[in-house]
Amino acid sequence: MLLLNEEQVGTSIRLALDRIAEGQRHRKRRVALYAEREFDSSMIFEVQMLRDAKGRLRRRAVGYNGPHAVRPVRGHARVGSEGFVAHLISQATERWTKIFMNHPGPDRLRGKTAPAGEIVIVTDFLGSGTRVSTMLDKFWAVPTLRSWKSRDMVRFRVVAAAATLSALSKVRRHRLKPQVEAEWIAPTVKSSADFRTVLSWMRLIENNGPAEGRGTGRYGFGDEGALIAFNYRLPNNTPAMIHHGEEGWQPLYVGPAPVELRELFGVRSLDQAIISAAQSNGVVFGRELTEEDRQTILVLSMLKGRWHRGAEVALASRTSLPVPTVMDILLRALKTELITRSGRITDKGYKFMESGRAGERKTPIIATSPVPYYPEALRIPKAQLI
Repeated sequence: MLLLNEEQVGTSIRLALDRIAEGQRHRKRRVALYAEREFDSSMIFEVQMLRDAKGRLRRRAVGYNGPHAVRPVRGHARVGSEGFVAHLISQATERWTKIFMNHPGPDRLRGKTAPAGEIVIVTDFLGSGTRVSTMLDKFWAVPTLRSWKSRDMVRFRVVAAAATLSALSKVRRHRLKPQVEAEWIAPTVKSSADFRTVLSWMRLIENNGPAEGRGTGRYGFGDEGALIAFNYRLPNNTPAMIHHGEEGWQPLYVGPAPVELRELFGVRSLDQAIISAAQSNGVVFGRELTEEDRQTILVLSMLKGRWHRGAEVALASRTSLPVPTVMDILLRALKTELITRSGRITDKGYKFMESGRAGERKTPIIATSPVPYYPEALRIPKAQLI
């Protein structure tokens, strides 16, 4: 399972927002930040019938302030991770006061001096992608935003600390065509390349724990079977046996991780993460390799076929390494001619992998007699005596 603590999640989101703020597109346009959460209303903003400059009635989004960052849906007491994400958004707007806006309404989005050029939804985890897609639907339902989008006046983006591959694909297919990015790719029950591992997980889930979780089936919401845990919560996209309890069964934990499990969520060094990923994928390193060599050998061992857009996400999923780290490794391999621009491993790359993966071979010890033997005559081989 991918284990992430609050510090790792916060750092991932802060770095992503910093990259957006430093982008060239936002020098004259601002960025509106919204925390992912559930909404009772059908639209993200209030819409009224108002007359335009020619006196015709038009549906127009109004309001200075946007939706609240944190507000539980009626009938649900849980706030979830919205509070944590809302705090990160607040920090980002304080740091980049001329770039970011914190949950603004339509009147602020259309500001005369610095209108918004991008709308960003921020979340800690994209499990199935359903909730973010629903939130994007509520943006699409606003006529004003549809008009802005059709004229390319505003773009949409989703920033997540972690995501499953299926969630990334689903959100990217939304009609608003948002740019979606996540630093960590969460493995799922069925994402392992080893069929035996997949079968073991499926048997474990089918034979243990409750048949249903928090509004989910055995494999979690959307049947994702996500193998991820945060030190402050367990997503309902994880199997029910992990996140849900019933009579005779206890979940891994409820709410934040207990004291005895906190050590598991400690921040690992990159070298520790590389060693763990190598063990999970059956890659054995030779001795006296540098940390950089181990990183390269691991990623190249997982690289198959030609390079295509999004392949770094699949590699991050298989190695459990952050996407930016995988990209740095691939760029370094390209610069040293270990791979081609199309992503194929070169002869030099194969030699590098072979020399680094093969451990030191021990010379076999042959038992010998301690008493020296000196032959007095040469014997004719038996084959020649026939």
